[in-house]
Amino acid sequence: MPASVYAILPASAALGLLAAFAVMALRPQSGPRAWMVPAILSAAFFAISVDVIAKAGPLGFWTEHLRGPWGAQIWCDLLLAAGTATALLLPRARAVGMRPIPWMLAVLASGSIGLLAMTARCLFLEARSANLSKEAAQ
Repeated sequence: MPASVYAILPASAALGLLAAFAVMALRPQSGPRAWMVPAILSAAFFAISVDVIAKAGPLGFWTEHLRGPWGAQIWCDLLLAAGTATALLLPRARAVGMRPIPWMLAVLASGSIGLLAMTARCLFLEARSANLSKEAAQ
């Protein structure tokens, strides 16, 4: 990926988050295909991460977090966000039969990639369960 992509990626991601928050506030997403959004985001971020790992190495992130106070603060912020999101998602994941340990390991190993994949899987299983319930009721 060209360096220019990495120059605009942080601002683009921030704008994407603001847009997502606006959509979620105005029109909560649910339904049988809601799982596709986190699945696509997980795959896209995985692709970007593979490029970053190829260029900077698998532990390049650690150097960034040791660089100074902001790096340490960002690391703690990421861990708190991942832990909070996982804690909130686990009851729903368990309710649809997902085993927590493999998904927690995926989150620990890949951060948002694993968390988005876990969210996508949970939403997919919830939608499938809802469809099966509808079909059984008919």
